[in-house]
Amino acid sequence: MWRSIPLYNIVLEKIRKYSNIRDDDLFKEVKNSVNYDISYNDFLKTLMALEIRGYISVSLIKENIRMITYIGDKE
Repeated sequence: MWRSIPLYNIVLEKIRKYSNIRDDDLFKEVKNSVNYDISYNDFLKTLMALEIRGYISVSLIKENIRMITYIGDKE
């Protein structure tokens, strides 16, 4: 399925808005803002891609609970 806005742009926009957010809360926000169905697996892949690119930091709080922090745009 083609998406009009890439998933990583939507996720990054939500992370910028909150600065620090838990992964389950972010997933709910993203899922409510798009008009297509996304899987949790695709969501986690997007988070990993954003972390590798240096936009966010993901830290483990407890087992299966992650805190996502917005680092900033690359200059």
